Amino acid sequence: MHTLAELAQVAGAQLRGDAATPIDGVGTLAAARPGQIGFLANPKYRQLLAGTQASAVILGAEDAGACPVACLIADNPHLAYARVAALFDPAAGRQQGVHARACVDAAAEVADDAWIGPMAVIEAGAVIGPRVQVGPGCVVGARTTIGADSRLVANVTVLHDCVLGERVLVHPGAVIGADGFGLANDRGCWVKVPQLGRVVIGNDVEIGVNTAVDRGALEDTVLADGVKLDNLIQIAHNVRVGA
Repeated sequence: MHTLAELAQVAGAQLRGDAATPIDGVGTLAAARPGQIGFLANPKYRQLLAGTQASAVILGAEDAGACPVACLIADNPHLAYARVAALFDPAAGRQQGVHARACVDAAAEVADDAWIGPMAVIEAGAVIGPRVQVGPGCVVGARTTIGADSRLVANVTVLHDCVLGERVLVHPGAVIGADGFGLANDRGCWVKVPQLGRVVIGNDVEIGVNTAVDRGALEDTVLADGVKLDNLIQIAHNVRVGA
């Protein structure tokens, strides 16, 4: 539960109405109930504003005069909504400790306030940073580093010698650091070329469900700060995405 004043501060928005109004969730203009906050970021939904049952609405200055309830007036209503909605996201909760059914090598380093979930495997030399969340069934390979506040949701595999920055979010089924597709031809027979590079991922990167990021052949595969990948994408070896 948050007050409207608290949400205004988080959103960086101007508050109009009762600052003490309690808000316990978010919803659309059409479906929100009393106690929730709605948002108007697309003018095609403007006709729903007059009839909303929400206790408050996030919107732009051009729509504030038509709002029948309290409102948060933002320069960028969609961005303001994203910041407010994050407060009500159940997936954002953090745990601490190592689950009894996790397997953590004695030579791995795990921050005291990190969480290693059931059936997760942390190999020798891996470094799990502060407040990192390693979900059920994940594998973090040898000598891989996971930066502060990152989250591997579930069944994520990050193979050896990879580097993930801070606040990286990796969704279920993603594989980071598997071999790139490298083959040499020996008179009609194919010989595997070892893939000796790494995957290096910057800060604030998000990787979608079942996405593969292959390790480099010699140089690294790189995802720069702020890169966002959707589901079912392959990033081949030696690729650089972002600045």
